[in-house]
Amino acid sequence: MKHQFFAAASMAVLVVCCTQIGSVQAQTFDFRNIVSVGGAPVTVNQSSQFNMAGLFMVGGSTSGTVVQAGTTNVVGILQFGGTTSASVGQMGIFNSASIGQVGQSASSLLSQLGAMNSGSVAQFGAVNTSTVNQSGP
Repeated sequence: MKHQFFAAASMAVLVVCCTQIGSVQAQTFDFRNIVSVGGAPVTVNQSSQFNMAGLFMVGGSTSGTVVQAGTTNVVGILQFGGTTSASVGQMGIFNSASIGQVGQSASSLLSQLGAMNSGSVAQFGAVNTSTVNQSGP
């Protein structure tokens, strides 16, 4: 009788542990792809080990903000509109960001804190402003 109880209790503990491990592993990678057509401003906050975000925005006025804190952070923003605005903040070991903007007025802010930072900004408009800040730990 004691052996059956011990076996059942062990099985219950094993199931609970495996369920918890599975949920933790699923949280280490966060991938988001957002398409916005004439919509409201988009904000993405990611804090997993590996973060990837893609924003494709089309409309009269587009605004996208991405904040990532993890070991590896990757973001790509492509905006088409009369007024385009993009902000990216990345904190991790490897950070990579690409921003492409086409419109009457384009503004972008890119801030990266990490050991290896890679960033690119391409703006095609009548009025273009961009700020890029890259620093190591």
